[in-house]
Amino acid sequence: MSIQQIWRYPVKSMQGECLRTSEITDVIPGDRGWGIIDNETGYLLSAKRFPKLLEGHARIIRDDCVMTIDRSEYSSEEKDIHIKLSTWLGRSVTLVKPNLDDIKNIEIEWDDGTEETLENPDIFQFPTSPGWFFDSSSSLSLMGSATLDLLEKRVGHGSGDVRRFRPNLLVTTEKPFEENDWVGKNLRIGTCEIYVKKRTDRCIVITREFDEFPASRSVLRYLSEHHDREAGISMNPTKPGEIRTGDIVEVIDN
Repeated sequence: MSIQQIWRYPVKSMQGECLRTSEITDVIPGDRGWGIIDNETGYLLSAKRFPKLLEGHARIIRDDCVMTIDRSEYSSEEKDIHIKLSTWLGRSVTLVKPNLDDIKNIEIEWDDGTEETLENPDIFQFPTSPGWFFDSSSSLSLMGSATLDLLEKRVGHGSGDVRRFRPNLLVTTEKPFEENDWVGKNLRIGTCEIYVKKRTDRCIVITREFDEFPASRSVLRYLSEHHDREAGISMNPTKPGEIRTGDIVEVIDN
């Protein structure tokens, strides 16, 4: 097993950038390093309720976040960036970076994908972890290539596209859902060690339209019916270091 792709998502819920190499601290530095706040509610916007965010692409150039929106590029350092993002999203927003103790609320439309259409979904709120604009208690996510291959074959074109699931690491695997067996174990990748905390529970985000693929509820429905609505694993680094594409992924039995 080896790292096939490394992904970083500089702005919460926007598309990200594929890296050749990355430092690992408690996160991939810069991952979800920016978020967009709704000025009226104070909530952190997410594709869980605002799928338009997935139309944006973000990458980091030096310390600057560069966003590509409707074929135009915008810098996080522009004085009027908040106005430009507000115009794009049709609501008053502010682009911010989290402070160490920041916690923000996120809204989510509850949907397990089993219904063909969903009207008037239940809306829930949950907080981010302090200092992160990441909506999980785990700071890294991983998908196995065989899992994506299976979804592509069973569900249809685009169902297994890595951009749908937005993992930090795509790892070459031989068996679908092989990564599920790593829960509770440690991985050694490059000079890092990473603890596998849990399987990743999937939400409505994987049903959203992105890039060339239209919105589809099929993937979430399939996962709900066959895999407890889970795909991929959530992890926390235990030893910082550096990783690069091609690095061997070693499972360490505890």
